Amino acid sequence: MTRLCRSLLLLMVAWLCVLSMPSSAQEDALSVQQRAIARIDTIIDLVRKTGDWRNGLSEFMQADRELAASNAFFATSNDWGPLALGLMKQGTLRRIAAQWAPDQWAPALSLYRQAAGAAHRAGSVAYQADALAWVSSVEISMNNIAQASSDAKEALRLAETAGDNNVLAHALEAVGAVQIAQRDLSGAAATFERGVSIASKAKDPMATYFAFSNRADMYLKRAERCSFERAFEPCYQALDHARSDYQRALTIARKSGYTALATGTQQFLSYVETRRALLQQLDRQHTSLLDADKFRPKMPGDVLVTDTFAPHWEGMPPPALMQLYQQVKRLEASGYADASSARGRYVEGMVEEMQGNNDEALKQFLQAAELLQRDRRALHDERSRGTILEDRIEIYYAAMLRLLDRHRYDEAFRLLENSRSRAMADLLATRKLGLGRPREQALYAEWMTLRSSIADAQDELFGLAAAVDPTRNDSQIRSLQARIRHLENNEAILRLRIDTEAPQLRNLAAPEPVTLKDLQKSMREEGYEMLQYVVLEHGIVLWHITPESVFVRNVFLPRSELIHKVELLNGSLSNSREPKTSSDVPTARELFLYLVQPIIGEVHAKRLVIVPHETLGTIPFQALQNPSDGSYLGEHLQISYALSASVLLGLRRPKGIIGGRLLAVADPSDQNFAAEALRIAKLFPGRSKVSINPLATKSQVKSWIGNFDIVHFSVHGKYVAGEPLLSYLALAPSGADNGQLTAAEMFGLPLDNSRLVVLSACETGRAEATHANEVMGMERALLYAGAGTLVLSLWEVNAAATALWMQAFYEAARSKPLDEAA
Repeated sequence: MTRLCRSLLLLMVAWLCVLSMPSSAQEDALSVQQRAIARIDTIIDLVRKTGDWRNGLSEFMQADRELAASNAFFATSNDWGPLALGLMKQGTLRRIAAQWAPDQWAPALSLYRQAAGAAHRAGSVAYQADALAWVSSVEISMNNIAQASSDAKEALRLAETAGDNNVLAHALEAVGAVQIAQRDLSGAAATFERGVSIASKAKDPMATYFAFSNRADMYLKRAERCSFERAFEPCYQALDHARSDYQRALTIARKSGYTALATGTQQFLSYVETRRALLQQLDRQHTSLLDADKFRPKMPGDVLVTDTFAPHWEGMPPPALMQLYQQVKRLEASGYADASSARGRYVEGMVEEMQGNNDEALKQFLQAAELLQRDRRALHDERSRGTILEDRIEIYYAAMLRLLDRHRYDEAFRLLENSRSRAMADLLATRKLGLGRPREQALYAEWMTLRSSIADAQDELFGLAAAVDPTRNDSQIRSLQARIRHLENNEAILRLRIDTEAPQLRNLAAPEPVTLKDLQKSMREEGYEMLQYVVLEHGIVLWHITPESVFVRNVFLPRSELIHKVELLNGSLSNSREPKTSSDVPTARELFLYLVQPIIGEVHAKRLVIVPHETLGTIPFQALQNPSDGSYLGEHLQISYALSASVLLGLRRPKGIIGGRLLAVADPSDQNFAAEALRIAKLFPGRSKVSINPLATKSQVKSWIGNFDIVHFSVHGKYVAGEPLLSYLALAPSGADNGQLTAAEMFGLPLDNSRLVVLSACETGRAEATHANEVMGMERALLYAGAGTLVLSLWEVNAAATALWMQAFYEAARSKPLDEAA
């Protein structure tokens, strides 16, 4: 919890009306201002000690009157420095009041911005940085995350030069709060790590308290990710670090005599242990599931498939949920700004459903989904839209499952699409509105590269700082912190260029998702059907959509068991590139029974588009084996993949290769690569360019690629698990360039004229599928660059086998559609 939130919990002050204070010519405005600030500081000190704000209410009201009067005087006399300070203090009063009177957020924001303007006119870098840090905090509360990020970064830039560690610590706190709001936990870790170091040098002893508290909050959020991840050890470590930081903060609060603040910190320590107990329970359940034989099916009857979706509750709601429900009700009664939030409506829906009020519950769930959609649209940048759903995606699912029980498929499908790769769909729509020019694409690719490099360094820093003994990594940590600041400075410069040269890059469009009617119309025109999956904690929701019907089933397979099976299959596929090894046939058959068997009898088209979810995006459905006859799914169906129905319908219809012009780039160090490229080129007589010896450089590829509509790479590739947009194709080094064409750089490739892009390299199709349903990797970059049809590899492949497959694929594609040729 940030200093802002923690202060607001302790300082529960009612709305303070601004009153003008009688003044005389003799009264010195500076003295009036100092008295007002002293009143505020005294009351804050009292509240930190006792937790009781009521005795200080009259003092706060008097301070408000004094600030209003003194600020009026400073404004009249153009005394900008004192005016900046006074406006900040008035903004703080409005910010406190806004927690109970939401209409005061805007006045608070206005006062802080006026303070920043006055500070600029006064030449006070410290005041300007401090004011912008508060601006950022209010913007977060108003859900303007993109603007908050811009203001926080500007506050930090100014604070770096102010020479005041108190101000610098506050600016770092503001940046970290934005990163938390964006669910950028590695970025927040890097920021708060530096914040602890700076706070230790600040004059205000409480700066260190808030620095430790903020870092502890970040670790707590990291631990909460195990609710959908299954890597438990990092979460245990995160809880250990959170406990350590809260204990340090507790020591500072006690040493300062702040009893109430210490009590609040102790409550956070208790929550850490509660979270640890929940994590241990989840860990035990995960282990027990992996040992269970009931998830080793041999035939269709071994898999539990139902047509009911919402959970069925017995008895009264659990105490923890009722406590949360009562809290929401209290906030609603007090007019608290967040009472009508998506989370609040979701909690209301859960309670109503547990009490048997199913119609009212559905109403609340639908309202929650609409509010979440409103919040998402209020964000303007791709990163924020891609992460806002990280811990709220279940709000969409809650409404969707209840609608499925009522067979309201059109509405349920709309919610499904709202939960799927929405940031990617928005990005593609925005590009169509005018971001197709090469210069804009190049700027965007440069921006993505910088952001990915920063994220990669932050991930590394997070790992070092979270070590059992981080002091052993001091030199590496300092080096990484310096590198991150250098990269962030470069990004700030680039953002200024973007604001001038391509300002629309900073604001995404927000198109409506496609409807079920839209999708089925496309199916009738092009002759395909679709499978969409939703991975839930205890099962998989399987949508089978045809041109005329919708068939949805609930398959019982806990998330832990699914993740385990996918890991087994992928591990065996990676090993199968070696001689005398093969894929994991039992697992391929089990996954067929869970993922395909429930609907296989209803599939009548030859073409099947699969929209996977989370870990399912890493497996080739073609390799799933039917245990009844031993055949593979890919033998009977022409399978292709999409990120969502909205993304699919937003792409150009696939064309064949007949009449196309081929660019083939191969690595001469592997004879299979060279032979593959030469064989394929023979199919395009007089219409091909083959680059083999020497291996092409990135600059050469970028200059050639826009002139061809079929692009084929036979080179080595590498997937970077920690930062997928740094995954790359290995081209020739040139000068200072290492030759690695990263996914981030691929955003800038001119692929608008392409019919087909083939990356015949290891792991080019691998991507990170986030809990918010965004897919990060080469696929995302190439689609943005203009490619409509991709052929990629999900695992490390045998080069000789790949060369044979590619030759057969291109030969078949001369007379067949691309998915049939595959």
